[in-house]
Amino acid sequence: YCNVQDVDKEFLEDWFLSNDGPRFRATTGVSGGGGGPQWGDGTAGMNFLGLDTNLYKTYYSLKSSDIPHTWAALVKACQVLSQVPGAPQDSTRKYLDIDRILWYLAVENVFADDDSYVMKGKMDYMVYYEPESGRTFPFEYDGNSSFLSNAATSTSWTPFKNVTNANYPLLNKLLNVPEWRQRYLAHYRTILSETFNPTRLHPMIDTMNARIASLVAADTKKLYPTANYTSGVPSLKSFVTNRYNYLNTNVEVAQQGPIILRMDQYDSSGRWNIAPMPGQIARVRVKVANASQTSLVKLYYADGWVGNFQRINMWDDGLHFDSLPGDGLYGAELPGRSAMTVVRYYAEAIANNTSQSVSYFPPGAEHDVMVYRVQGGALRNGLVINELMAMNQGGPVDDNGENDDWIELHNVSNNAVNAGRYVLTDNPLNTTKWKFPRGTVVPAGGYLIVWADEDSSQGPYHANFKLSGLGETLYLYDSNAVLQDEVIFPAQVPDSTWARIPNGTGPFVRRAHTIAANNNFALSIKNNVLASRNFRLYPNPADDQIHWEISGINGFNGSDISSDGVDPSFEAELVNAAGQVLWKSSGALVPQPDASHPGGVVDVSYFPQGTYWFRMRSGNRVYLRTWIKR
Repeated sequence: YCNVQDVDKEFLEDWFLSNDGPRFRATTGVSGGGGGPQWGDGTAGMNFLGLDTNLYKTYYSLKSSDIPHTWAALVKACQVLSQVPGAPQDSTRKYLDIDRILWYLAVENVFADDDSYVMKGKMDYMVYYEPESGRTFPFEYDGNSSFLSNAATSTSWTPFKNVTNANYPLLNKLLNVPEWRQRYLAHYRTILSETFNPTRLHPMIDTMNARIASLVAADTKKLYPTANYTSGVPSLKSFVTNRYNYLNTNVEVAQQGPIILRMDQYDSSGRWNIAPMPGQIARVRVKVANASQTSLVKLYYADGWVGNFQRINMWDDGLHFDSLPGDGLYGAELPGRSAMTVVRYYAEAIANNTSQSVSYFPPGAEHDVMVYRVQGGALRNGLVINELMAMNQGGPVDDNGENDDWIELHNVSNNAVNAGRYVLTDNPLNTTKWKFPRGTVVPAGGYLIVWADEDSSQGPYHANFKLSGLGETLYLYDSNAVLQDEVIFPAQVPDSTWARIPNGTGPFVRRAHTIAANNNFALSIKNNVLASRNFRLYPNPADDQIHWEISGINGFNGSDISSDGVDPSFEAELVNAAGQVLWKSSGALVPQPDASHPGGVVDVSYFPQGTYWFRMRSGNRVYLRTWIKR
């Protein structure tokens, strides 16, 4: 969040598809900062200064960028903004993320943020160009001067502060377009309803005060008396109450839009909440409570996770999958799309009052929306997510000896797959989160292990995110950002895995792990996997040879099945992280020369350094161990 963390590339990566775009900070244009007299001077408020990029470098500081022509993107956005309202709205939306801008302005105004674009028209805000959508937008820099006490009911802090000032083009240009003004007001009402109100914030203030009051009192280095803090608690509550009441007296804020009760999606056959098949339409219904006060309902939709929406009208005429005419149930169809396409959508209802007030469903549109993905399934002719462990407490260890979460990829094809630049992510809005190292090749039928430990310093196959033991979704994208596979896994059990059965193609089930190996290997396990007792593999790490032995076997005599269920025969193998078998052996279990329990010795002197897995099956027992070659 902007008020507690650096607004840097890591911040961008958390919230956007990538952090590649140019990120600017607006400045005063004066060495050493500056103050009030410079605010709103028409320089660093996304004002159009001309086509020469050098004209902007005095007023903006480029913080980061991984794309060429960084300044040109800023200049283009300022130029397009200057042409509002004369330019077509679709042209403006092509270069500016209008909806995100309106949310940004509404939040700054509601919270009376003194360090803001709304107040200063320069300096304390950031500008980002999103390369995936080609659009530019501002966002908060720090938010450390909000809750401005004397602004709660001040006429200088109305919902339209500085809208009449041409030096504040984000306000002056956008909020004087009737459609966008109503969208701004709808977002404004949502903030007041969901967040900024005494019912929500007063308990939050009390909770925070209970948590830190004693710490503040005990702090010997604070810059103010404890009494200032103590009196500040009721002052905060008063600000919230007074600001909330004042804003709701504004005539335009008080003009409510229609009430949208729900929105439902159906496939082409009319099945509720079922994504359509490739090429087939999807149907959407919206239920409006006050249909007689509604003049129009629109459906917005877009392909992919970012970018502009298209819009179509919805109908309440009984002819568009909307039940009966005039019953407040509106219907529309969305065109067919190819397999696995992500479709975002939301609804807008327009009142038949003079202002044509609007409301949205979901209320957080258009960046909190409904989504479906066209059916079609993951591609099964290449790399798939085959197994994962999200609660590794005593299971396999990585090459640093740590029990980290891990993800197993499996090449189900008969040809090697170049996985370089493939992407694993747990965030569908970030399809470039963790890229496989260039040159990564998974052989035909092979396996690759990625450690999800959020510690890339430990090696090339350590991802920059972790798996949630509470359950989440994991995605695999190819180098063209095309979804190859996804896994939705529920809350996990320690040291168990979520694995495909049959191996590589089947649905996921919870099982004992078979890391870097065929998941079918676990089929014969009968509630008895000896992963932590009765089996030794030593030394570990090792240089030249390793010993394995089974201990604690009752009744073993080398000729029959013991009371522990150990068969006199065994199969064992050592595999690397790619799933390649480097050593394999089978035969009869025989006691070691110096002990009564069975075992063996493996020459590993020719093994490359790295992490390996020793697997052995005997009867209904499976023994699994991670081993490190130094």
